[in-house]
Amino acid sequence: MADVTLESTTLGLLTLPQLTWMGSPPSWPVSSNKQMIEAVMSDRSRNFAFFGVKHEMTVVLGFLTKTQLDNLKAYNDLAEILTFVNNNEDATEYNVVISTFRHKPERMDIRQLERYRVEMTLREA
Repeated sequence: MADVTLESTTLGLLTLPQLTWMGSPPSWPVSSNKQMIEAVMSDRSRNFAFFGVKHEMTVVLGFLTKTQLDNLKAYNDLAEILTFVNNNEDATEYNVVISTFRHKPERMDIRQLERYRVEMTLREA
């Protein structure tokens, strides 16, 4: 798989860990939200004002080490716009913010393993 990166002006470039999986390869879901305002006129007709399309990317990473988790937490703690590039699709750079960030321990049945799962949503700025 190609590199997927997050870049910050403060912390620099972070290459996200390669995805590992069994069975079907994981997906990188992207949703596109059209930005618009709808107004209902006095004659009950509708007018729309369009402002472009914003993307929202869902990133799920599993089996992360504590160091990888700490790196992702540091990027989540930043109060700045990041640059996201998913080279699995194309080399388009998106200016994004991390809008949701969740993490949890993975494989709790093996205590010494210390692996984590991260789920985050990147919204285009």
